Amino acid sequence: MKLLFSRRAALATTVLTALGLPMALAQAQDAVQLVFRQFDPPTEIAGLVAAVDAWNTANPNIQVKLETLGGADTQAQLAREIPAGGGPDIQQMAFVWTRDLARAGLVHDLSDLVAANPPAAGIEDFLATDLATLDGKLFGVPWSADTFALAYRPDLLEAAGVTLPDTWDELATTAKTLSNGDGQYGFCFPAGSAPDSGIWTLVNYYLWSNGSTLVEEPTPGQWQLGVTAEDLTAAMNYFDGFFKESAAPESLITVNSWGDPEILGGLGRGDCAITVFPPQTFRAAEAQSEQPLLTGQIPAGSVKRISHLGGRALGINANTKHPEEAWQFLSYLVGPETFKTYNQYPAQKSLLDNLDFPETEQGYVEMLPQAQTFERYISSPIPVSSMTAVINREFGAVFSGQRTSEEASTVVLEELEALLAKGK
Repeated sequence: MKLLFSRRAALATTVLTALGLPMALAQAQDAVQLVFRQFDPPTEIAGLVAAVDAWNTANPNIQVKLETLGGADTQAQLAREIPAGGGPDIQQMAFVWTRDLARAGLVHDLSDLVAANPPAAGIEDFLATDLATLDGKLFGVPWSADTFALAYRPDLLEAAGVTLPDTWDELATTAKTLSNGDGQYGFCFPAGSAPDSGIWTLVNYYLWSNGSTLVEEPTPGQWQLGVTAEDLTAAMNYFDGFFKESAAPESLITVNSWGDPEILGGLGRGDCAITVFPPQTFRAAEAQSEQPLLTGQIPAGSVKRISHLGGRALGINANTKHPEEAWQFLSYLVGPETFKTYNQYPAQKSLLDNLDFPETEQGYVEMLPQAQTFERYISSPIPVSSMTAVINREFGAVFSGQRTSEEASTVVLEELEALLAKGK
């Protein structure tokens, strides 16, 4: 009897297995298949891969394939793919791309999806939604945020008997004290004149914190310059002062990137005591530094302390066949579960407050709430690339001695006025 029962059980199991296999295959085929494309280097997304894997395990009916495409190619690729009915369902975007993609009809209007199933704490809980909005409609959700902070060698400051400077004036004084004339400089920054030079970032921090801005819109649609010749001359003289006082190496006049080995490696070696870094560059410097590094707030000006708010947003393909499912996954990406493994700063304010970050990165945590986007520049009639090019070129001309600060300031104002008139 036992043998007969065993044979019947085996037969039943075989039949059920045979019947269940097509059912399992059918369920797998019925699952919604989404593509999520991001542009950060593969070496920086291990935590994101883990988050996507966790989603796929917990959501067998909505499966996500993660793709990586370099940032320089992303917008052009979307412009080719989406009008032809292709492209990823969910796309990582730089904050500043969102409006352009929306104007081109490449990303989905998220307004109805947000209204039907809003993120925790509401969309107003996110930083930088101004850059994700066009004509009152939302086309992206800010995902991760970043800014710059001072990065420094606390051992060098302690040895010199100084503390981290709190104002721009204190930075200049402290940098001079930290420069020993034997290869150690107090403050290092990219001062090259290329269109993409990092001096652009510092110039704006300095101007904004002292109450001026390159362009402003005092009344809707009426744009004007928000900076004077005196403002620009003061900024040029301030940064040029680091070279004149030998508080920064003159070799930096040809350096354009914050990640340049002379700055990144210089901090670790002790050639530079203080610099300014975005988070990923700081982490790279920290990994190779000979001594512990710390971060602190950007110096305050006469009006306020401020930095720029950059980061990434998430958008949905305008032609996706699965907008609701894509929204579910997007909502997961911006939520707390993703940031348990994803090594970025969330753009959601309440989430930023509730997560723990390394003590060495507290400068970024403190600066993010004080940061502002480049929205006014992006909305102005002058292309941001044109503003960047003229600022970098003329500040570089002062650093290299090709122009006086007064001459360079006049050139900047004349070119910005011409660009503003052309844009109008």
